Amino acid sequence: MTDQAAPGSVVIPVPLGHVNSFLIRGTRPVLVDTGFPGSAPKILATLQQEGYKPWELALIIITHAHLDHTGSAAALAGATGAPVLVHRAESEYLSSGASAPIIPASLTGRLFRLMIGKHTPAPDLAVTPVIRIDAPYRLDVFGIDGTIIPTPGHTNGSLSVCLANGKCIAGDLVTGMFPPHRPRLPIFAEDPETARKSIRTLLDTRPETIYAGHGGPFSRDQVEALLR
Repeated sequence: MTDQAAPGSVVIPVPLGHVNSFLIRGTRPVLVDTGFPGSAPKILATLQQEGYKPWELALIIITHAHLDHTGSAAALAGATGAPVLVHRAESEYLSSGASAPIIPASLTGRLFRLMIGKHTPAPDLAVTPVIRIDAPYRLDVFGIDGTIIPTPGHTNGSLSVCLANGKCIAGDLVTGMFPPHRPRLPIFAEDPETARKSIRTLLDTRPETIYAGHGGPFSRDQVEALLR
C-alpha cells in the first residue's frame, strides 16, 4: 500500500516475508534494503506496479549489512544498474558477501541467534558499494527532500532515512517482530546503549511515522515509550 505524503516523498512498503523493503518515490525511485536472497523478483515487480522500468531505479540504500537486508543487493544492482549506498564501516561486508556481527541483546536475540547459525561469506551475494558515507547524506539529487543519517547501535554502521514530511525508515534500530505493530528495542545490537542514543537522534528529527525492517510502522509516541 502506498503511503502518499509530500510530493517527491512517497514511501511504498514492500513486505518480503518477515522483513520489509521500501521504495521512496522521488524524481526517480530509491530502494531501501533488499531482503533475503531471492527477493529481487518481488521488488522488481513492485517497481513495475508503480510504473517504473528497472533501469529507472536511482539508488539502493542499505541500512545495515545483515543478510536479510543485503541478500538481494547484488541481484538488484545487476538488474537495474543502480549504485549501492552503505555506511563506510560496513562496505567491506557487502564487498565480500559477509554479514556484520549478529550480537544478541536479549533472550529473544539469543534464541534467534541459535536458530540463524553462522553466516559464512557468500561471494555470489557480494556487491561493491559505489557510495560510502559516515555522515548525513542529502537525497535532493534524487528529488527527495530527506537525509540519510548514521544511527549506530544495532550495527556500528547502521543508517536511517528521514524525510522532511515526517516519514523515517529505521532499519532494525527498532523492531516489531512480536507483535508486529508494537515497537521494541533491537534484539541484536553491537552496542545497546548506542542504539538507545540513536533512537533519540531519530526522534529528534520529529518523525510522524517510523518504518522498520520488521513489523511496523510505528508512531512517534510508540517509539518514545521505548526510552521511558
